[in-house]
Amino acid sequence: MRMVQSAGCSDIGKVRKNNEDCFLLDDPSGLYIVADGMGGHRGGSVASRIAVDAIAAYLTSPAAQAADVDDAGSGHLPAMATDRLRRSIALANRKIYEHSVADAACRGMGTTVSALYLSGDSIITANVGDSPIYLLRNGEIENLYTPHTLLHEYKKIPKALEGRFSNGKLAHVLTRAVGIRSDVEVDVVETPCFVEDIVVLCSDGLSGKVARDEIRDVVCQNDAEGACRQLTEMAIQRGGEDNITVVVVHITGIEGGSSKSLMARIAGIWAWGASFFRSRGRT
Repeated sequence: MRMVQSAGCSDIGKVRKNNEDCFLLDDPSGLYIVADGMGGHRGGSVASRIAVDAIAAYLTSPAAQAADVDDAGSGHLPAMATDRLRRSIALANRKIYEHSVADAACRGMGTTVSALYLSGDSIITANVGDSPIYLLRNGEIENLYTPHTLLHEYKKIPKALEGRFSNGKLAHVLTRAVGIRSDVEVDVVETPCFVEDIVVLCSDGLSGKVARDEIRDVVCQNDAEGACRQLTEMAIQRGGEDNITVVVVHITGIEGGSSKSLMARIAGIWAWGASFFRSRGRT
């Protein structure tokens, strides 16, 4: 059993007329999501809401909860939970795509999705798009996501377009999003969960204004709620051109897992590294 302190907030910012971000905190299920929508007057907010609702409905259903219990007894918890998280995002993708085809006002809408699923003694994260997921452990901050942008995937830029865009512009051009096409590829990272681990999920309205090391410092110096407030205010003070959403999840206790040995922690780091590079290899 995990003990978790979590908080989240979303702000429209200083420029946008609508907030197209959506987020979820579900401590009992260990599920946390940030979705940054895009697509027209109302399409972005519709897409992000459909994504959050579909993923949550799938993973918090009685069948999914029963599967978690069964997996724990079988010794295959992380892999099975990872498959469920992937399937939940694929389901969300299909629902958004079908809605966009049926409703002309939402044609072409989509959303990023970054999700954290705490299952057993594992941290499982999944993402499509560029909404960051960070792990704070032992005073360090690491990525638990793969940015699906032209800057990150520079090799995918057509030769005819090379040199026409700055790195700043390339960083905002997505190569993947949920709901844009009939199917979607999801990147997933698994790592063992330790007491005092902190996971931060946010939209690029925050990460584009507040550096990763600044996020680490604010989160380490505040409780979850205070960190969310301070980070949001920093992004607003620095321009607030985009919607700003942040979720902070602090693992304060793990029944039977709070005294893991140093070797177990080292093994966990190796497992995280192997999972991360396997994920990068699929992009």
